Amino acid sequence: MATSQRSTRSKKDQIVQAAIKVFLENGYAGTSMNRVAAEADVIKATIYSHFKDKEDLFAAIIEEVTFKRMHADTPEFEQYLQSLPPDEFVNLLTQKFKILSQSEEYKALLRVVIGESERFPELATLYVKTVILKGMELASGYFSKHKDLKLNNPLATAHICCGSFVAWLIWQEILGGKNFKPLEFEDVVIALKELVDAKVQISQQ
Repeated sequence: MATSQRSTRSKKDQIVQAAIKVFLENGYAGTSMNRVAAEADVIKATIYSHFKDKEDLFAAIIEEVTFKRMHADTPEFEQYLQSLPPDEFVNLLTQKFKILSQSEEYKALLRVVIGESERFPELATLYVKTVILKGMELASGYFSKHKDLKLNNPLATAHICCGSFVAWLIWQEILGGKNFKPLEFEDVVIALKELVDAKVQISQQ
């Protein structure tokens, strides 16, 4: 990679890291491009040379806080995921989600999206497109490929797998459900594996 390309990439990363801090501390409404520029130690025009607007920048931090950090240790993640048997698929899926569940940045991001999506519906749209649809496409694509599981609705099965973790994170961590009726992440994993194992056994009969 040429020096100018590395410099451009570095400057863009610098802006994204600054934006993560500013957006998650101040929320979407409370963040301006001026505040991000000050945090990143760049002029505002530099931000606009990489991102067309505030929404585009927020989309970049969603990508950074979710998929990039989840897959940093797994090159060619999508291809690798599709090659796994069902039990290993569930293992990897749960490992990746556990990374998110332990990230204070990710939980702060969810709070911003949930808390401000009524005033700024574009936040919900961005999150759905950037995170939910990608996750669902990966999981439903896996279940569609594995015809031996004999699933009637791969998308609904993907919803059960992915949705169980999202629901756990929201009601246990975001909404504080753990203070009233604690449920361990590992218990959700065990229950999900039991469902998958049962389906595998039925399909082999």
